Amino acid sequence: MSRIARPAIFGMRERNDALAAYRGRVIYMLAIVAIVVMLPVAIKNFMQGQYALGIGDAFGILILAVDAIAIRRKRRPPVPFALILIPAIAGVLLTMRWQGFSGALWSYPVVLLFHFALSRRVANVYCLLQLVGTSLMVYQLAGLDATVRYFVTLLLTILLINLALNIVDDLHHRLVAQSCVDPLTGAYNRRHMESCLDHAIARSRRDGTPASLLLIDIDHFKRINDSHGHAAGDQVLREMVAVINGHARQRDLLFRTGGEEFLLLLPDTHEDDALRLAEALRVAVAGQFCTHAAPVTVSIGVSERRRDESMDAWLKQADDALYQAKETGRNRVVRRAGSA
Repeated sequence: MSRIARPAIFGMRERNDALAAYRGRVIYMLAIVAIVVMLPVAIKNFMQGQYALGIGDAFGILILAVDAIAIRRKRRPPVPFALILIPAIAGVLLTMRWQGFSGALWSYPVVLLFHFALSRRVANVYCLLQLVGTSLMVYQLAGLDATVRYFVTLLLTILLINLALNIVDDLHHRLVAQSCVDPLTGAYNRRHMESCLDHAIARSRRDGTPASLLLIDIDHFKRINDSHGHAAGDQVLREMVAVINGHARQRDLLFRTGGEEFLLLLPDTHEDDALRLAEALRVAVAGQFCTHAAPVTVSIGVSERRRDESMDAWLKQADDALYQAKETGRNRVVRRAGSA
């Protein structure tokens, strides 16, 4: 299978974190629910004379409201949720101090909240702090027997949450892979290509790094299908992907753009280096790749992205270069027009 770009390649989410892309929405919903739940609790605490708890609840409601409004307006929350949830641990301890052992029951929804609102690593750190802090408080309030029961049940809850999220992450990764990969060849599909090109262009604009494309077309592929059948053609496509991946670097990404045409994205690569790689690939295919004793060759168009060039313009330059390669005899490499 072609190299699969983890979601992190787009800079949007933590590796293997199925909730990362939805965390803003999750945090918004949690903030609204928390405000609705905390408001009557804050009023009750004030009415019962528990002013410290009431003030803490009111302050938390204010911060949550500010973040919810920012998310609603599609802006970055001014107060990171990781900071908001630190007082949640202290809040449970304070509740236990005022209400006794029953306050420890808040630990169970709180550890669930951690995993929905934070990355897995940070959430588990928070859960560990919650587990240790509240267990010590339970020991002071209810003795060893209750502490053991509380510790074991909360730890089991944390482990089960992680187990469930592991399953969700695995299913999410499989679904992403299936949606991104061409089932015949294992190369990425065209939809994933557009996402990766968008990312490469954004990175080039931000950091000034070069990026080049190789547009690769198998010469006379229709003859292979007509003469030897579609099964032979499919085998050629699979073997072609293996040959290209054998010459590509770890950071390069291969896509099947349709039929017998492939695109190889070369990050951090100037056009001269892309030309050398393309020529090495052309020679390797022509010298080693045969089907039913008939040689297989490729034509390749090479294009380095120019400054402020759009994706469509970049692809068109590579396509024009490929067209020239095929028009001038096939089995050759041609760089984009206007290159030195």
